[in-house]
Amino acid sequence: MSVLSISWSATSAPTAPFRGVNMKQGSGYMTQLRTDEYGPTVQAILDAARSRNVFVIARFQNHRDINITVARGLLEQVQSTSFSGFAVQVFTEKGHMGFSSSNIISPENAVEQVRLAEELARAAEKLGGDAVTYRGMFSARDTERVVPAQQYAFDAVPIDRMEQILKELNVKFGYDQRLSIRSSFGMFEDDWRVVRSDGRDVSFRIPRAFVYNVISAADGNKTASGRASISGSGLELLLDPAHNADLEARTRQTGDLCIALLGAPKVKGGHYKIVIDYALAKGLAHEAFGHAAETDHMEESILGQDGRFKVGETVAPSFVSIVDGPLEGDYAYQPISATGEVREQASIIDHGVLRTALADAFSAYSAGVTPVGADRVESYLHIPCPRMSNIRLLIDNPLPIPGKNQGTATAGCAEMSPEGLRQLLDQNGLRAPGETVLFLTGYKGGQVNPALGDFVFNCTGIYKLDDSGATLHQPAIFSGKVLSALKSIMAGIGPVHHDAMGTCGKRGQGVPSSGGSNAYIVIAANEAITIGGE
Repeated sequence: MSVLSISWSATSAPTAPFRGVNMKQGSGYMTQLRTDEYGPTVQAILDAARSRNVFVIARFQNHRDINITVARGLLEQVQSTSFSGFAVQVFTEKGHMGFSSSNIISPENAVEQVRLAEELARAAEKLGGDAVTYRGMFSARDTERVVPAQQYAFDAVPIDRMEQILKELNVKFGYDQRLSIRSSFGMFEDDWRVVRSDGRDVSFRIPRAFVYNVISAADGNKTASGRASISGSGLELLLDPAHNADLEARTRQTGDLCIALLGAPKVKGGHYKIVIDYALAKGLAHEAFGHAAETDHMEESILGQDGRFKVGETVAPSFVSIVDGPLEGDYAYQPISATGEVREQASIIDHGVLRTALADAFSAYSAGVTPVGADRVESYLHIPCPRMSNIRLLIDNPLPIPGKNQGTATAGCAEMSPEGLRQLLDQNGLRAPGETVLFLTGYKGGQVNPALGDFVFNCTGIYKLDDSGATLHQPAIFSGKVLSALKSIMAGIGPVHHDAMGTCGKRGQGVPSSGGSNAYIVIAANEAITIGGE
């Protein structure tokens, strides 16, 4: 697809009354969205596109956020921002696109942005670039409104009260003088409206929040670090005692691990049978596999052949599935795509077999698949592209954890001790006498090459599980081939956790991501999977 774009901004943003829509919303306090005021501008865009005989997709965003950082009980930073704006994607009859955006929301400026976008689309057409056949590529035609229920309104608590709560939590977390803990709270609320020339008109709200602790341990010249966080949709993370207790437990678990790492030895590098926790499994599913399933680069993906998604190919054992899609209340929740389509639950791998690509309407046809509403944007200033939301690596018939409820879980504390994990492996024939199994815990980022299928991840710590027990060792690089790792999965243990949060970067855009797996994933030793070390 050949694209030219322009962005123009100013300091004012006039608003206008909202024109009615059929409402579909949760049972929460919300009845209005801030984008409800843009009705006359919406109509001006549609009229301008019609008069110019072009197809238009218009996106309106109204954003607000609060960010607070505390360390050692003292406020380091507090910031509250808001902005609004809109963008238009204009398509010529031949399918070439121009993009223009502005933060002045008015009918007069809307007409100008359509003109600019059309001018760019015509220029792209003259360049002879690839075109997209937009007519008929969208499935939804009706008007819709999605407003998730929330326990608290965005402004239910003054910012100074949020600061005080975070300070109190931060002091409580510092239970050992060897620990340094920096606590951050972020809360975001985006109201969106997407309208199209084919009649689609959808408004929706995306709320999200997190409390995130960066934990460092030091003793002389020895240091270790880790992370603990909870995520969700709003102020309940600060105000709900259950959420506070969850974060405290996660922080203490990571803090204890960091302190223990100060005196831990290094592991010997090599090829081992390994167990990874759900945060690492989310990293594997997201970085090493999810990006390869995005259709805008299928010609470079290990999951593509001649630019086509390899539907029907077996890539994992029959008990392994990978699913991506929005979950209400989740940090990466997005019910509607950036082009106004309903975001579907996509079974990327269905019981070992490739089934569904993460496709938007623009790249689906060339990849030989059907769109699933996978396009997202960081803000109105950006052009949509296929992205993940909440990605889960799911194992059929996981081994139960003694004394635990085996339903879906979201809490992030360890389901069992490393020694308990060793015993469970032994009891189920997953560790033979004399065999060493490595348990990797805590995800600290990594890199992947979707074209080659190579991945490199970092963990927080490693436990050696052998005949003598469970012994903590320093973290080491976990690297290998994506498909080799998937095909080497032996079992899952415990309920599904899906709250491993992060920010996914692509094309200069950062969007919220999350996901997980069963509590633990067991992966057989493989020459294509290596643990670094001495």
